[in-house]
Amino acid sequence: MAKLCALPVLACASLVLGCTQDRTSAATAPVFDTDVAPILEASCASCHGATAPAAGWSVTSFLTVIACVEPSGAPAALPSGTAPILTALTIAPHVGLLTADQQATLTAWVAAGAPAFAGTVHPPGIVDPRSADFHGRLLRGDYWAQMLNPLDANACGQCHAGTPTPVPGVTFAAPGATACTTCHTEPLGVLACNTCHGTSTTTYPPPDPCFFPGAANTGGAHAAHVMPSEESASGVACSTCHPTPTPGPGEMTGLHGNGTVDVIFNPALVAPEASYDRTTGACAVSCHDLGGQDPRPKWSDTTTLTCNSCHLSPPANHYPGACNNCHGDTNATGTALTGSMHMTGGVVLGNGSGLCGACHGTGASPWPTTAAHPGHENPTISAGVACASCHPVPASITSPGHLDGIVHVTFTGLALSRGAMPVWNGTSCSGVACHGANLADPAAVPVWADTSGSAAQCGACHGIPPSQHTASTSCSQSDCHSGEVSLNAAGVPSITASGKALHVNGVVNFGP
Repeated sequence: MAKLCALPVLACASLVLGCTQDRTSAATAPVFDTDVAPILEASCASCHGATAPAAGWSVTSFLTVIACVEPSGAPAALPSGTAPILTALTIAPHVGLLTADQQATLTAWVAAGAPAFAGTVHPPGIVDPRSADFHGRLLRGDYWAQMLNPLDANACGQCHAGTPTPVPGVTFAAPGATACTTCHTEPLGVLACNTCHGTSTTTYPPPDPCFFPGAANTGGAHAAHVMPSEESASGVACSTCHPTPTPGPGEMTGLHGNGTVDVIFNPALVAPEASYDRTTGACAVSCHDLGGQDPRPKWSDTTTLTCNSCHLSPPANHYPGACNNCHGDTNATGTALTGSMHMTGGVVLGNGSGLCGACHGTGASPWPTTAAHPGHENPTISAGVACASCHPVPASITSPGHLDGIVHVTFTGLALSRGAMPVWNGTSCSGVACHGANLADPAAVPVWADTSGSAAQCGACHGIPPSQHTASTSCSQSDCHSGEVSLNAAGVPSITASGKALHVNGVVNFGP
């Protein structure tokens, strides 16, 4: 695609268009490089220099001098009758800043159209974006042949260094010919995206409205798509909607630089049936058409979209909880998605791993870190408890009962041993075989939020010794539980590593 070249860091002296095109100028008006620049440098640079210039206006180059000023947004040196650069000299603290001769020179320069230099090989307008002679405009009219074709009769590389395609046999620049990279300082030089599409700080339309006021309406929703936002931390890549060329001299061939804005959606991110209506500017793309209130946004409409614009919040038939219950990248309140996992062409849950731990746990582990979950995942007195012992484990994310906003507790397996009939009342568990139900001792009724570890102590689930047990408390004696229980120096028993596999297994194990 191509737009009128913006060249945000545009040329600062005579450049572009081969020096075989002899041009002359009889103009005797003051010019910037020899007459005006020295005045501004001597009288204004202390406040309007390169670093944090006052009012954002700098005298360090031709382009920064003729740029628009705030708050009026008017070009500093145009029009001559009300040019801000002249008006400022009548207002404190600028009154008397210049001598009468200096002010006359500046006034004459503005009246002459603020020429950059005395035209010889090129007219002064070659570096002025608002001029019909601007090099970006002339190059675009010739499909950049002079910049890209080293064999063109007027190839830029005949005189200027820094062109994308150096001219064979030319080993040094012509005297006084500014290198392209003097102003196009990006790593790709004149082939940087912002040369034609944006400004010194952006790589997308519109170009600088100060220099290209007629191109202001080309911006549309570019900024909303490209700039990072709450909805997309990285922004939408240009290649999502446009064929993106490979950087280099060949990038201006094919669909790029053909004079039209080509809209071709990336099928990896946008459904194949996507379309763009050039007449109305409406986009029919899967990114927006997800059951929301504005499924066909117009490119010219820069109104901020909300969650409800693309999909209802929450979407129809969606889990009713907060966004951060299932999605890893949400805002601080959990009410909206943010970050790179939003708008990726699919629904990304949790950390994006696709495993249970994406929503419930950490990394590959499906275990939540809340309340007594860690104590069940890694018990100190038994083997780990399977999730299915307390919860129905869905076959898939969309299985019935999953994502319905309710934590379902359904006991199975070891929890039902010895005919136990466990009950969960929302706060605590009672009658669970794992906690001593039907061991002829009062079974423990652990509180789910209790993380003190008291429910894992010997004697919490059965007496020491248990009822109907021998009076001996030597749990580790060889004829009973040798190797499964060990005693410390104080005679306090603890479950060994091998004993954890047998303890809380639903039966009473005897013997060595």
